[in-house]
Amino acid sequence: MTTKSYEHQYLDLLRRIRDEGENNDDRTGVGTRGIMGAQMRYDLREGFPLLQTKRVPLGIVATELCWMLQGRRDLRYLVERGCNIWNEWPFTNYLRATNQFAPPQGSDEWRGKMADYVERIKTDDDFSDTFGDLGPVYGYQWRHWPNGTEQGIDQLGEVQEQIKRGSNSRRLVVSAWNPADTEAMAVAGLPPCHMMYQFKRWPDGSLDMGLYQRSADMFLGVPFNMAQYALLLTMMAEVTGTTPRYFTHSFGDAHIYNNHVEQVEEQLSREHWLENRALPTIELSPYAETDDVGHFEPLDVTVQRYLPLATIKAPVAI
Repeated sequence: MTTKSYEHQYLDLLRRIRDEGENNDDRTGVGTRGIMGAQMRYDLREGFPLLQTKRVPLGIVATELCWMLQGRRDLRYLVERGCNIWNEWPFTNYLRATNQFAPPQGSDEWRGKMADYVERIKTDDDFSDTFGDLGPVYGYQWRHWPNGTEQGIDQLGEVQEQIKRGSNSRRLVVSAWNPADTEAMAVAGLPPCHMMYQFKRWPDGSLDMGLYQRSADMFLGVPFNMAQYALLLTMMAEVTGTTPRYFTHSFGDAHIYNNHVEQVEEQLSREHWLENRALPTIELSPYAETDDVGHFEPLDVTVQRYLPLATIKAPVAI
């Protein structure tokens, strides 16, 4: 039986949510239409899951992943490399903490204040330490899970070493969901949406990975998540001498925000364009240090055969 390509699976899930989902209020006040429980599976031997019905910027995907793989929590690393997808949350927190009026999101005043904020993150160490610390999010939990020591537990490093040794364990798990830290994560960022992943090494040298995502913004967030964790699987295979194979992407609350409905319809209307299109492939630099996944840098990642349709813009719900 032939499995649908990653993109057809994704578009089918958008349709399912549109047609079968339930309306719901949410934390942001925007409102969503969603379902509880869904799954997609991608075979990385067939191609890399970078959507072609709209452009997904691989450079930003890779930058955020490398930031997480290094166990970082600072906004400066991201904005210095042109990755601005985390800016809204710490910026809003900064305005509140300094008793400033928050202008309408996307307005000229908003953009002006945001530009000043980002520039200070880049140039002012004290300001960056105070208002550019995103808390113990994602990669910090992966590589410094608190256990009372300065270093903490390097979950990702320990899993990596087990895979290198040929382990077929069912415990090759990395978690970002730390109940003791969720409030601290929410101060300037978000508690983890993509919260846990698990590797499996098989006797033939194949490496599979499964991700559980508790909350899935299907239009804006999930296209990044698909590519990012497929890239993580590819990188992990590279450093452990294995072959990347299946990436299984499981969802809890999968939703479309009410202010993304028109954009979703536009993307669905482009599906016919996929017919007979070659799937993109990913390449890692042969010159990259590959003893640890945390040594990869964004420029080590390139994509081939990627000719997507234009970006479809939509606002972030904060």
